[in-house]
Amino acid sequence: MKYDLVVIGAGPGGYVAAIRAGQLGLKTLVVERWKVGGVCLNVGCIPTKALLHAAHTVDSVRDAGKFGVEADVKVDLRKLNAWKERVVNRLVKGVEFLFKKNGVDLLRGEGKLLGPGKVEVKTEEGTVTVEGKNVILATGSRPRYVKGLERDGERIWDSNDAVALREVPRSLLIVGAGAVGLEFAYVYKKLGTERVVVVDIMDQVLPGTDREMAHLYARILRKEGIEIRLSTTVKEVREDGAVVLASGKGEVKEEYDRVLVAVGRVPNTEFLRGTGIEMNGRGFVRVNDRMETNLPGIFAIGDITPGPMLAHRAQKEGILAAEVAAGLNVRKNWKYVPAVVYTYPEYATVGLTEEGAREEGYDVVVGKFPLSALGRAHTMGGVEGAVKVVAEKGTGKLLGVHIVSPEASAIVSEAALALEKGLTVEEIERVIHPHPTTSEALMEAAANVLKKAVHIVN
Repeated sequence: MKYDLVVIGAGPGGYVAAIRAGQLGLKTLVVERWKVGGVCLNVGCIPTKALLHAAHTVDSVRDAGKFGVEADVKVDLRKLNAWKERVVNRLVKGVEFLFKKNGVDLLRGEGKLLGPGKVEVKTEEGTVTVEGKNVILATGSRPRYVKGLERDGERIWDSNDAVALREVPRSLLIVGAGAVGLEFAYVYKKLGTERVVVVDIMDQVLPGTDREMAHLYARILRKEGIEIRLSTTVKEVREDGAVVLASGKGEVKEEYDRVLVAVGRVPNTEFLRGTGIEMNGRGFVRVNDRMETNLPGIFAIGDITPGPMLAHRAQKEGILAAEVAAGLNVRKNWKYVPAVVYTYPEYATVGLTEEGAREEGYDVVVGKFPLSALGRAHTMGGVEGAVKVVAEKGTGKLLGVHIVSPEASAIVSEAALALEKGLTVEEIERVIHPHPTTSEALMEAAANVLKKAVHIVN
């Protein structure tokens, strides 16, 4: 079996790389041991966003009385899960269809890199060796576990258990205040869990994001009924149902029906040991700006390389690696990777935080615009939130944008484009944004940097 390109892993990075390679005329094979679409499509990005949409719909209907809309809400988990699976299956079939249309072969089995140009695949029928002029490693990541909090699938969950939505427990403790933990906190609270508590060892939610905006976001989540305890660790989970939590105030013993561990992910790179592939101390594969490893013809993309573990980064890297494998003279030409937490309101961020900009030596100026002054926000029910713009004083060069708002996931793309093009806050403020929209908040925040915002006191 000889190919121009062999892709190990059919997650968002791998399947996109394979399709792009097929478009470029490469004879391409994808090796996948599980399901096409990987974690993102089957148990990650897509099903969690489906559940978040359902949870927000439930919350909206319950809150619709203030609009004069009265309705009783009942959640049928069986029907909700069936709809979620239909969404996933439709998209999986769509990817498989694109494989066929672009001449991409799919081999189901576990791939192992033997060296440049050689991949061993264990299938149900036996083991085969595949030759490829180029190989893209796209094996993704898995949930990180904590000693003493190992998943058992019953009382202690990981994200795969949480997205399965087998039940809505009466009480749920979530360990980790990152995107995954907060999204599931929102889902289960809105679907009926009476008590949802999120703990994190750090002193803010979403560590590494803008501190001021993270505090605003946490305050909004608390108002939604989600308990958040920071600088707190789980010391022990007992068989009798008790959980011991430790903080600066001492230890407390509480009872929870379920514990969800959401403390990050680790790269699936164990199979690369002994192959000669260079990795850093945390198990991530080292690559250059063409996604090439130290071995000729071997590329690595997505979660197994250093950087934020996000599907859209993996997809861009997959396209780049495929184009390099096809002989195109291209290299990484982006700097910014936006990130989003898909609760309601959403939290989106791209570029430098205020703290990060100061640490890099910038003389910083900040512009803010609260959603309380935004007409569109009031027509959507008067949600809380704000947009914060970080810029360089004097030049007005945009450095970062941080958004807590409905539709923040859409607004942040404009901010990412502005950052990539090196725009100033004046150039953003100058653009006419349609009214009434949530995107106006970005324009107004940029105007606030210039002391020109008209809907707030500058």
